[in-house]
Amino acid sequence: MVKTIRYAIRSLLVHKMRAALSVLGIVCGVMAVLSMLAIGEGAKQEALSQIEQLGTRNIYIKAISLTDEQKIKARERLSRGLHLNDVRNIKHGSVDIDEIAYLKEIRASLIGESRDVTPQIVASSSNYAHVQKLVISQGRFIADQDSRRRNLVCVLGDSVAKSLGSDGKPGRSIRIEDMVFKIVGVLKRYDQKSGKSSVISIRNYNEMVFLPWGTASGTEQSVITGTNSSSDELTEIIVTASNIKKIQSAVELLKRILETTHGGVMDYQIIVPQELLRQSMKTRRTFNIVLGTIAGISLLVGGIGIMNIMLATVSERTREIGIRRAVGATQMNIITQFLVECVLLTLSGGIIGIVAGVGSVWLISTMAEWRTAITLWSLLLPFTMSACAGIFFGLYPAYVAARMDPISALRHE
Repeated sequence: MVKTIRYAIRSLLVHKMRAALSVLGIVCGVMAVLSMLAIGEGAKQEALSQIEQLGTRNIYIKAISLTDEQKIKARERLSRGLHLNDVRNIKHGSVDIDEIAYLKEIRASLIGESRDVTPQIVASSSNYAHVQKLVISQGRFIADQDSRRRNLVCVLGDSVAKSLGSDGKPGRSIRIEDMVFKIVGVLKRYDQKSGKSSVISIRNYNEMVFLPWGTASGTEQSVITGTNSSSDELTEIIVTASNIKKIQSAVELLKRILETTHGGVMDYQIIVPQELLRQSMKTRRTFNIVLGTIAGISLLVGGIGIMNIMLATVSERTREIGIRRAVGATQMNIITQFLVECVLLTLSGGIIGIVAGVGSVWLISTMAEWRTAITLWSLLLPFTMSACAGIFFGLYPAYVAARMDPISALRHE
């Protein structure tokens, strides 16, 4: 076999340019397959990282803004929008729920903050940081007693704290509208993993200020006109299912509870990250199939090109085949010779294609700012495909060479 490989290499090097051009199609095909797999794997990892941030067991209920006409119809059906009462109803109505956190966005401004950061001010439940896996770098998060006593305290996001400099540390105070809040904690910088293929919008906790829930109405009433009836309205409720298997049953129960309490008014939206992930993966599978088909066609074209070259080579080397047969070479020897030459061509194209594919993946990641990931599978698959293409497209030319009549081959000029 070693002699066969050496002889095949010498035969291919006789026509270097023809050999190089014949493997070009394989190079393009392998490069396309590798790039497709790297992009698909990167998108998959990005979606999974987002789901990890959102919580694999979490269910999000978000308030929907209504037009004036829709608000009138909602009042007629006794719907008050997403409300603190919904939290109580959900808590008492389901055994599949482990924890409930809630949050309300407040229209207020932080007085004297840096122009680089305009924080979003929210009032939240004391367990919001635990549910969202937010880490405290200094001090503490909001406690239950802060909400009960309506303590004027706050927790700053990392960017907000840094923009305030020395005034952004625990123990210092900030002014929100006409109220002064004592800083009791600062969040650790939040690595927001939301990219081009984000499955859901993730809040930028680095640029947020958290207040205790009990202070929400007082803060908001200082800047807007309204009544205390709206003080218990919520922007977002996060429900954590007891385990992953209970998510679907929890979602069905949430829908029934909210449909009853809201009088059938759809002034809320239920978002299930796991369901979004499944839909995202389904879309990406379709995308990968399309890309894989295109890459496969490139590989097919390259394989046909090599088969065409090998058939031409067989025709050129008819006399050589006749001489080898005359001195004792069997049909299997001839098949092996041409099959090895074809496999060497495709494997060479596979190796060059993998190197070029890694370069193209880096270029895509750098220029398009897409997340990509090269795995062992993404390297082995195109290489194996190129080897299989060599065997498949080399069999027919090898068979044609082996079936030649030795006498006719010797007479060939």
